[in-house]
Amino acid sequence: MKTYARTYWFTWAFLVVAAALTGVASLKDAFFGGLFAALLSALLTKVYERSGPRYAPLLGAAAGTLWVVAMFFRLRWFGYPEDFEMAQWTLGTDISVHAAGFAGAALMTALLARHEFPKALGGGLLLAAAMTVVPYGVIAWIDHRVAGPVELVVLVSAEVASDEGPIRRPGAVQANFTPAEIVFLKERMLVVEGPGGTEAVDESGRRYWPLVRRRLVYPGNPGGPVRTVLLVLPPGLSAAESWSVPVHQDPQGLALVTLGARKDVRFSGGPASQSVRLDVALTVKNKDDVVAYQNLQVETFRKSPIGDLYASIRTQGIAAAFPTSLTDPKSPPKAEDKAKPRRPSFGNVPSAK
Repeated sequence: MKTYARTYWFTWAFLVVAAALTGVASLKDAFFGGLFAALLSALLTKVYERSGPRYAPLLGAAAGTLWVVAMFFRLRWFGYPEDFEMAQWTLGTDISVHAAGFAGAALMTALLARHEFPKALGGGLLLAAAMTVVPYGVIAWIDHRVAGPVELVVLVSAEVASDEGPIRRPGAVQANFTPAEIVFLKERMLVVEGPGGTEAVDESGRRYWPLVRRRLVYPGNPGGPVRTVLLVLPPGLSAAESWSVPVHQDPQGLALVTLGARKDVRFSGGPASQSVRLDVALTVKNKDDVVAYQNLQVETFRKSPIGDLYASIRTQGIAAAFPTSLTDPKSPPKAEDKAKPRRPSFGNVPSAK
């Protein structure tokens, strides 16, 4: 009975500590989830003893892996979507932690029949720690290089007088360029201070302003290096369009991407990543001869160097209503206002996060 108890508490304590340190689960989830995982490990006590120190760790690691896979499919079939999304993110680390905990408990149990308890406990802890640190270090390196946040800055154009800037709706937060982004843009476009704030001018003389800044964060990895993409939306689109947009290879890189009609993409800023891309879809609204950007949808795809480990992340939609004519599509001019000069509006701009 003592051996069962030692196997159980070793597995449970290791899973809680390792889960807390690696961030695969909240402390509460690790606490209660470890209770059931440790029960399975304890049920295999006799199997560990019969297998001996040579094969017991292999059986324990296999049992821990199968347990994680079973819990993964339980969430997929019966869990909440957000829980399953998080499980997809932490699957690799979760397997590493459980396989290590089960293998360490198996080795300890197998050694208990041949050595003193301190030696068995030390051997189990050493094996479990080594099995956790090495895979977790590899996974953390992949996450650092591939799965960091992406900062998306959307630039749009407006047909306004040279001494005017675009009118934003009351309460809308104006997106601004950072000093580093201004220096980067000056190498590729003309950047000036105008009545609407900092604006970028292309080779055709068309003026662009930052409409919205949105950070795309993968669940479980809110920190780390941030890639920044300055995304220039094409003016004059009359139909929905989509693009596959590359992202900078450097995890802290800064790139300028100019979109055009018929899926045309121009990338500037250095080597593009083979592991990260954005799928951008823009819908337009055409009503009363007024063409406006209605919705911008961005989906982030990430592929690790050892396979497709991550689910894609889709934004809730960037409401970027922006007329290409001089009419605000949400507030058509009245008859008595038709003779007055009309100015465009950025439309409903979401608050910056």
